Amino acid sequence: MSQKRKLTFLEKVLMSTKKHKVHAKKHSIIAFIICFIILASTSFIRQADVPTVAKEDDSVFTASLVGDIMFGRHVEKVAERHGYDHMFAYTKPYFEAADYVTGNLTSPVLDEESSKPLSEEEISSLVADKEAIKTLEDADFSVVNLANNHSFEIDSPQTKETLEAIDESDVEAVGVATDYDAAQGVSYTKHNGLEVATVGVTDVVAPSNAAAVLTTDPNEALPLIREARSQADLVVVHVHAGQEYDSSPTTRQETLMKAFADAGADIVIGHYPHVLQSVDVYNDTLILYSIGNFVFDQGWTRTRDTAIAQYNLKEDGTAEVELVPFRIYEAQPKPVEGALSFYHRGKIFRQLTKDTENTESIKQQDDRLIFEVDHSHVLARMDDAR
Repeated sequence: MSQKRKLTFLEKVLMSTKKHKVHAKKHSIIAFIICFIILASTSFIRQADVPTVAKEDDSVFTASLVGDIMFGRHVEKVAERHGYDHMFAYTKPYFEAADYVTGNLTSPVLDEESSKPLSEEEISSLVADKEAIKTLEDADFSVVNLANNHSFEIDSPQTKETLEAIDESDVEAVGVATDYDAAQGVSYTKHNGLEVATVGVTDVVAPSNAAAVLTTDPNEALPLIREARSQADLVVVHVHAGQEYDSSPTTRQETLMKAFADAGADIVIGHYPHVLQSVDVYNDTLILYSIGNFVFDQGWTRTRDTAIAQYNLKEDGTAEVELVPFRIYEAQPKPVEGALSFYHRGKIFRQLTKDTENTESIKQQDDRLIFEVDHSHVLARMDDAR
């Protein structure tokens, strides 16, 4: 019996090629269908409806709490094409339904003329046009935090013009010690008879601008929060702290935020990690360890997941906080809708609850994620002040 001749390497390649040609058309059709479905799904997700948001009848006070807002760099390019108000097209209904809106502003502002004499080293890449402040005003922002790692020396053009632009608007700023007076870095606003104190501090600051911003130094921050507690019914504290891109709070984050709660904060809003971290309720204080980006140009998946914390204080003293999920597309937060909404919503909700210690505070976790906190003491202070 004659033995089979072994195929040469070249013959094996040719045989493999012939076999592939037989199935190539079928594989191409399948690949085309898969690509079409992915593209169609993506397109569908991005065509979100503008939500309708109504204030509840038994609500005493409502607030919208968001994370990092940056109008410079690539966000500015989006604004040049669509306008700055484009960033809040889907989120403004929530702001309009709220009595108080706050977030962390990471963009100093400069007008075109004043920026010309400055060198590249003197200008942050996150610097935006002054129109950004007008946009925040039009979007109904009450207070923005400036205590972050993008703040500058109090005498720098960036800080001066940012504060001037804010002073000329209806928006208030916290976290910057004007005239080096820490008390000037706190905002007091009144809504429906309820006095709200907003404090901003940062744990991430360069030594060169430490005098300009309020820090987490206990000797500075704790007295400030205690003073705010003595003056207001509700105390909101912005804390710029943690580790960038970490999905869980650091030990230092937890220690700081709980210390601020013990000092009198009713709501603690964390930012700086650029991703979502868990929400918790500690001794009747709502702690958002990191509420993530809100208007930003970072493109990888976790930095695009975000939420609005919609706080609703009811007549019985119960505060419900709904975490409304959004995803950021080209700097614009959009509702989680479409074919993949169940996946993105579930991912965001898991991120917001994976390290929650007080799981009893989670009231609902299906299509909606709602935390409940006892803020009857807020109403008691409000009544005592009358």
